[in-house]
Amino acid sequence: MNFLIDFFSSTQVSLGEKIFWSMWVSIGFAVIFRTPKRSMWVVAVLGAIGFSCRAFLLIYFKDQIVFASFTAASLVGVLGVYFAHKVHTPPIVFTIPAVINIIPGKPGYEFMISLIEVISLKEGEVLQFEYLVEMIEKSARTGFTLLSLAFGVVFPLLIFKTASVKKTSLNQFFINKNKNI
Repeated sequence: MNFLIDFFSSTQVSLGEKIFWSMWVSIGFAVIFRTPKRSMWVVAVLGAIGFSCRAFLLIYFKDQIVFASFTAASLVGVLGVYFAHKVHTPPIVFTIPAVINIIPGKPGYEFMISLIEVISLKEGEVLQFEYLVEMIEKSARTGFTLLSLAFGVVFPLLIFKTASVKKTSLNQFFINKNKNI
């Protein structure tokens, strides 16, 4: 397990290799979620785009994982609405597997370890204030990152104000918006 954590946080592994493996992670979850075969290429493309967007944003905005995850999930959501017309599939079918590789596994793992450390104090041991603050900080960071992923995927559907993207084309949306200006 530590090998995987070291692999995705290592600087020795190129970003291209990480993007390649993130595509396969997305495809794997798409298979589990029974995504139609005609949509698998979209899942791979969106998974790679989402992971690379978050990775590039984390390079330029250090420690801004919530912002980077929201931006990447929003990009995946917008492109999911676009690709929904190309493969005739609801966008949620391939956007959810595509953002799974953006979920912050290491901060979630660190939060669970700090929670166990706080809970497993023996009777008579004093709870260090630093441990409690560290646990709360890790839980808030992980929780807000997961919320940003969820909102980022749903964000395009909220903008386009539609329950179904079948009658919503992004090209038509932008053409109509430009006519109103």
